[in-house]
Amino acid sequence: MAIERIDFDLCDGCWVCVDSCPADVLRMAQVGEAWETKGWKAIIAYPQDCHGCKLCVQDCHVNAITVSQSVPVPKPFQPHKGFMFFQPPDATWASKT
Repeated sequence: MAIERIDFDLCDGCWVCVDSCPADVLRMAQVGEAWETKGWKAIIAYPQDCHGCKLCVQDCHVNAITVSQSVPVPKPFQPHKGFMFFQPPDATWASKT
């Protein structure tokens, strides 16, 4: 599980989610264009550090944070064509003196 997104329309910039995150995944940033009134909003600064504890979701009083339910599974290692693994010689070579 990881933080999927933060809805900037719902986020009111209260900093509660930033303070509640034990992995320090969230940060506050000024969001908006130059002609708009800029406001502080929570952003996902370090998504790879998310533990999936959902404390940010529980503490968000405006329900602006969405956490994915899927667990990312890495792809199995596939060596490139021409990639060679080191293969030690058989044990018979050590017995020869």
